[in-house]
Amino acid sequence: MSLKYVDPKLAVHPLRNVLTQEDWQRIHTAMETEDVHNVTDQELDAVNDVLYDAIVGKLQTHQGVTTLQ
Repeated sequence: MSLKYVDPKLAVHPLRNVLTQEDWQRIHTAMETEDVHNVTDQELDAVNDVLYDAIVGKLQTHQGVTTLQ
């Protein structure tokens, strides 16, 4: 297996760039209330992408190392 370089700007869920603040609030509310009919699977994937990046960034142990999913 060879080393693969990835542009971090291209390694994000596409919905992260188009969801509005109102969308993020609706998704958050749906997750809090377990309202599965008010969100799509793609929106939940976008939230998972954001949360993953936040956790990895917080737990990163080496400067200059970025972990992408």
